[in-house]
Amino acid sequence: MRRPSLRGTAAPARQRGQALAFALIFLAVGALALYTAFNASQLTSAKSKLQNTADATAYSLAILQARDYNFAAYTNRAMVANQAAVAQVLSLKSWIEEVDETAGSNHLVDKEVDTFADLGMIQWSTPKTIARPIIAPLKATMNTMAPSAVKGLDILIGSLSKAQEAYRLATITALPFVAEEVAQQNQPDTHADDGYFATLGGVKLLAWKNFVKRTNPQQEAGRTGGRDRFADVVTDADTLDGFVPSRGDVRTPFVASTAIKGCKVPTSFMGVGQPHSGATQLRPDLGGWEALDGTAAEGAVVCFYPPEPVPFVLPILESVGRGGAANGPGGSYSGRNGYNNTGHIGETLTSAAALATVIQYKAGPGTSLDNSSRAGLQAYNDLATPANAAPRRQDDGFNRAPAITVQVKRDIDTTRTSKALQIGVQRTQLQEASPSSQMRALASGSAYFIRPRSGGGAGALLNPGAWRRADNRFEYPSLFSPYWQASLTDTTTIELEAAAAAQSAGVP
Repeated sequence: MRRPSLRGTAAPARQRGQALAFALIFLAVGALALYTAFNASQLTSAKSKLQNTADATAYSLAILQARDYNFAAYTNRAMVANQAAVAQVLSLKSWIEEVDETAGSNHLVDKEVDTFADLGMIQWSTPKTIARPIIAPLKATMNTMAPSAVKGLDILIGSLSKAQEAYRLATITALPFVAEEVAQQNQPDTHADDGYFATLGGVKLLAWKNFVKRTNPQQEAGRTGGRDRFADVVTDADTLDGFVPSRGDVRTPFVASTAIKGCKVPTSFMGVGQPHSGATQLRPDLGGWEALDGTAAEGAVVCFYPPEPVPFVLPILESVGRGGAANGPGGSYSGRNGYNNTGHIGETLTSAAALATVIQYKAGPGTSLDNSSRAGLQAYNDLATPANAAPRRQDDGFNRAPAITVQVKRDIDTTRTSKALQIGVQRTQLQEASPSSQMRALASGSAYFIRPRSGGGAGALLNPGAWRRADNRFEYPSLFSPYWQASLTDTTTIELEAAAAAQSAGVP
């Protein structure tokens, strides 16, 4: 039997398609989340690589800085060594002239020895006869070579001085180019920010430039008459050998014999010595070196006549040898004491050989071996304020040069994000935003000075108290020792905040 249906009642409708909408929404949200995670990962990786590039660039600039200081130290040391060589050549020339004259046989004392001393031939004349043919060619060689040697050394010193200046100028000029090259070598799509060097980073560059000064010793000495660091080093006892600053001894031949030849009495005696004194000093105006040597013959002939012991005394005092040499002004000696009273020419004038040295001092050193602007101490690089290169606190960074801060940048579009890879369209495409459409990173580095103790173990350099050298003395930073190294340093909070503000404002 068929059951009748109620009128006005519809059959239940089937719901189709509503789940698809929810699935599409979920898929879109999932895609956006995936893109966001992918982009975050890519941006984090890019930022990390950018910071590594900034660190590499800053470290490279610190190496550039350290090389500049080490080159200055090497050239300063080379100039010191060559100044010492000039002093040695002048000393040898002055000394050989004096020795050659002393070995001559035309002095009054030679006749007195021949007249009185019974051993005069053995003790006096023969040694001179042997010495003359040896000394004469040495003097001729020295007279020929000394002018060329001194001029050559002065030219070399001047070349080192100019090379030092040129190297520093090239270093400062090359800094932005080196920064760009290192950044490009690390990441081709990354650049060093030249604008940062000209703006926020310019303060650091100025501090680096002012950390070193160019000093002309002769101008400083002429203007102030004061001390000079280079002159202090070149006149130090450890720089010059013992022969240069002061040379004095008793020369052979020396006569001590009975005087029976010219004084025929039972008791007679003749004694003659030849005291020598010489010195080489740096002129007070630092314009050159000057040398002086002199030898005097001093002694007496004593005869006692009987029956009473009435003595007859014939004193012997004669200048027998003199020599001098100079570069720079020449003509006359600049004074008795030289630079900062480090010279010893004044001492020769009061020595046992004073008769000879005073005559030579009044005569002057002779014609200058190099009377040009090349002579004397030349311009050199030094720390602008050497007094700051000493510790006041253990952690005050006294041994560091001013840090150089570099900023590297990269366009945001060069990162491999979903937008760059063109993943997602319309509403599923993410737009990466960054101030100035760039990513930027800062890093700082600087040169620092440290001379490790020989044989120092691990951890020996953690504090200045462990920096003693083998002689238990500290060596503080200077441009006379090539112990500058490079490292990264902390970038200050002020620099980071200033760079962030500049990026937000769209400026370097």
